[in-house]
Amino acid sequence: MSNSSFLGKFRQNNQSTARLSIVVQPGGLYFSSLSESKLPSYVELDGLPWQKVLNNTLKDHGVSGVSADVVLHSNLYQTYQIDKPAIPTEELSAALPFLLKDLISERITDIVADAAPLPTGNKLQVFVVSREIVLSLYEQFNQLNIKLERILVEEEVWAHSAQKLTQFLLLQRSKKGQFRVFAFIDGRCTFQRTIRGIESPLTGVASSILQLDGLALELQRSIDYLSSQMKGASLHQMKVCCDEEQQGEVVSALGERLSVKVLPLNDAGRESGTLLVENTTSALTDAVNLFPSYLKPKKEYFTLKNVLLGWGVAAAALVAVYSGVMYQQNDLTKQLYLIKAQEAEFAQQSKTLKQRIASHKPSPEKIAAVSRLEIEIEAKRRSLGAIKEHDAAQQMGYSGVMQSLAKLGRNDISLSSISISTHSLDLKGLAKDPQSVPSWIGQFKNELNLVGRTFEKLKIGRNEQGILTFELKTKEERS
Repeated sequence: MSNSSFLGKFRQNNQSTARLSIVVQPGGLYFSSLSESKLPSYVELDGLPWQKVLNNTLKDHGVSGVSADVVLHSNLYQTYQIDKPAIPTEELSAALPFLLKDLISERITDIVADAAPLPTGNKLQVFVVSREIVLSLYEQFNQLNIKLERILVEEEVWAHSAQKLTQFLLLQRSKKGQFRVFAFIDGRCTFQRTIRGIESPLTGVASSILQLDGLALELQRSIDYLSSQMKGASLHQMKVCCDEEQQGEVVSALGERLSVKVLPLNDAGRESGTLLVENTTSALTDAVNLFPSYLKPKKEYFTLKNVLLGWGVAAAALVAVYSGVMYQQNDLTKQLYLIKAQEAEFAQQSKTLKQRIASHKPSPEKIAAVSRLEIEIEAKRRSLGAIKEHDAAQQMGYSGVMQSLAKLGRNDISLSSISISTHSLDLKGLAKDPQSVPSWIGQFKNELNLVGRTFEKLKIGRNEQGILTFELKTKEERS
């Protein structure tokens, strides 16, 4: 493989692939521009085969690692109109050669065909090219590391040359070619005819009024035929693109002679091949492609190199897996030995501790002694609690109660007996009248030592002298 091919493949894999448009015309080849190559826009054939000129041009300018669309001139293929068969669309490409066997002179195995539905009538426009042209073009590109994407027909490209106009007539002539008239409806070529007997130039020094008249006559016949056959179509404009002619003179002369409006296809007067290059990318994705998928070589995955490579990868993977498993097994074996050693050590420690537990069981005498000591400790704890309670009562004393009763002394109350204990206060005395006792008890809330004491029993009576007596018994407080 050459260095340029290798570098081309490397670039193709590492960046977006450039797209090259190649237009084959009777007099030469037209190329779209490439940023990485100084490829000329036009190369003349000079009587040489166009494929040889194409190969030499691409090789000389180092074109590689790109994708290419090739637009063929009508001299390189044939067109037929047939009734649309009742077969699925996906099977049509394979069935076309058999449908054309009565119309062509070549063997069906020597041709490649594709078709497009016509917008008028239930018919197909079929394009046929020699299989040898397609395969040789593919091999030629493959050697240069160029990917052949599509082989288009120029009718499909001319259909998109009039900007947004979808229904129009076209008078066209390429360098060293013949005058042809096309009819386009909805982006499809529905009619094409080569006008014979008219030679270029029509304008200039060697111009002939008779040739212009003859051309206009043939064009008018085609217009009349189309008007009668395609009544639903609106073919009222004719575009003109004739190389090696004065476009303005041709447009003016035909405009005076024809029943339709005649306009130039482009105001800049560019050649047919240049316009085809510019409009190649506008061709529909479902445009006729004479390089069908079944001709593209299938990539062989089960080659000897790939099989050996696969075996090598599988062997390396198995060795890696085996090494990993063996390493893991050795590591687990070491861990197992360590765990077993720890298990033996723990078993020995358990045995020793069980023996020590057995030797530390208490005797009946010690258990009895512990029980006696616990009883003695409990008795001492109860005694200590009683002592603490007695000390608290002693610390509190009764002087505060006596002082509070003294402060509450009244003329209508006289105490004769006071009984005080830790949790009770009993009072006896004399009262001037019954209301004095509740009033006097209500004053207890103002004394700290008497507040909160409640009486659960009040006894009122009279003694032998008729004096009112009372007796109060407090409700015992809960500690």
